[in-house]
Amino acid sequence: MNQLARSAPAYLLAAFLVFMGVQKFVGDVPIFKIIEANVLARTGLNIDLIDPAGRYMTGALELLAAILLILRRFWGALLSTGVIAGAILAHLTFLGISTPMSSGTDAPESPMLFIMALIFFGISILVLWLARLIAAEKSQPLS
Repeated sequence: MNQLARSAPAYLLAAFLVFMGVQKFVGDVPIFKIIEANVLARTGLNIDLIDPAGRYMTGALELLAAILLILRRFWGALLSTGVIAGAILAHLTFLGISTPMSSGTDAPESPMLFIMALIFFGISILVLWLARLIAAEKSQPLS
């Protein structure tokens, strides 16, 4: 397998994580308000910390994973797998499969965020596998 085929999934995943991570800092991200509302409705707990603290933490982890994918591929893939698994878990528990596309009151709902999470979870697993394969071929510890 040539170098481009081994590296392309990692670069694609890094680009996705940068895109999603930057949105947590500057974009219209209604997901965290939805999580707060659903936690309040289901448990009665008013957790104002989820937005913005949860949003910023998630964005920082996504950006860190993107950087690690370039510098230390295995560790970046491992972190991205965990972050994306958390997103999938959030969709399956508090968010639902379809989520509003913006924070407007009559915003249409779409399953696109959930679908992207599933696709990029698969890509992060592929990058993990490729990083282990490359390390095994070189007989080096994972980096």
